[in-house]
Amino acid sequence: MNQRSLSSLFLLLIIVGLVSLPLGCSSGSSGSSSSSQSGPTPTPIPTSIVPTNPTYQVQRGDVVRLLQFSGRAAPVREEELFFRANGYVETVYARRNDSVKEGDLLAELEVTDLKNQISQVEAELVAVQMNNDRQVAEAMANVRARELALAKLQASMSDTQILSARINLERAQEALADAQVEYQEALDRPWEKEEVRERYAEAVRNAQWNLQIAQSQYNDALNANERLSYDIELAQQDLDLARMRQAEIEAGVDVTRTLLSLQRLQAQLADARIVAPFDGVILSTSVIAGSQVQGYKTVMSIADPTELEIMADLEDAEMSELTEGTVLVAEVVNRPGDQIPGFIRRLPYPYGGGGKIEGMQDEDTSTRIELEQSPIELGMAVGDRVRITIELERSTDTLWLPPQAVRTFEGRNFVVIQEGGGQRRLDVTIGIRSDERLEILDGLSEGQIVIAP
Repeated sequence: MNQRSLSSLFLLLIIVGLVSLPLGCSSGSSGSSSSSQSGPTPTPIPTSIVPTNPTYQVQRGDVVRLLQFSGRAAPVREEELFFRANGYVETVYARRNDSVKEGDLLAELEVTDLKNQISQVEAELVAVQMNNDRQVAEAMANVRARELALAKLQASMSDTQILSARINLERAQEALADAQVEYQEALDRPWEKEEVRERYAEAVRNAQWNLQIAQSQYNDALNANERLSYDIELAQQDLDLARMRQAEIEAGVDVTRTLLSLQRLQAQLADARIVAPFDGVILSTSVIAGSQVQGYKTVMSIADPTELEIMADLEDAEMSELTEGTVLVAEVVNRPGDQIPGFIRRLPYPYGGGGKIEGMQDEDTSTRIELEQSPIELGMAVGDRVRITIELERSTDTLWLPPQAVRTFEGRNFVVIQEGGGQRRLDVTIGIRSDERLEILDGLSEGQIVIAP
């Protein structure tokens, strides 16, 4: 019996003695004859209550450490939606659980003034395009006229006139030479009459005049040809300029400038709208008409319900014990008893390869699980829960005790065993730890009795 039990028993004896003392005095005063005959009444001694601690027997069996967590059916393709501008919501076209098509307008901010500006610029664009088309047509006609003018000049340019003028010049030169020879021969003949010599002299003068005319005609032909080459060069330059002007007009600088203004306004309108990025169902919405919203703050979410997978949000300590490809067993909450095998398909960075794109960490930190049967085949809907069980460690045919049988003090694991009529402490080495069993690697033998704290 320990010290505390002895103190409790002693206190109880004192109380019983104090209670019985008045009873003895009263009995003596009532009649001495009776007291003398029966003697004093003995004080009863109460039975001591000895507290007992539970005991456990060291057993042999399997120790398995499991990781269990819940997951839910989630769309493979899910996206958060938001406005890209601040403002007041004018209209909300879609509600939660609505089916939408890609490109559907889901919500819009109050942008009446912006729409008016777009209408005005669209009208300006039509006018500018019409004017540009007219200018292009005029430029094309001008280019064609320049082409024809150049072709006409090129067609008029010929070497025939020069050749003819050169032949006439050569003939005049030969005629002059012949006339001069005949005139000289007439001078050398002393019998020639003076009037005959005068005719030969006149023939020389005529030949000289003809040569001057032929020379002038030849020079005129050369000059005309040179002037024509200048005209052709000028016509070519005019044609080149006309073509450049046509190219500038066809480029439509004014049209481009107006179109850029329209695109800028349309981009602002797009920032004030939420459009469905794909066919799906609206999972959630937190926007109502007339409310004020901030740009880039999520107000809707959309998902494709035709393709689901299991998603779970785990703690870092849990993910640190898992790897991509780890096998598991899933149990659908609304289908108890059905065990569906599967594996970890994706773990977020840094525990797996998911969640990191081109050196940037993705905001998706969920763990993705693939089952042998898809959630659709299992009849699951978005949000349905599953219970996931993963075996982390297993030791077969080993010694084990329940966790409550082992004591710990300052990092030391020990047990208290029943040995004969006393107790003894033994240090133990712990292996696998589970919620129900601790693997005993060293310090105990099968069948020993351990006293719990």
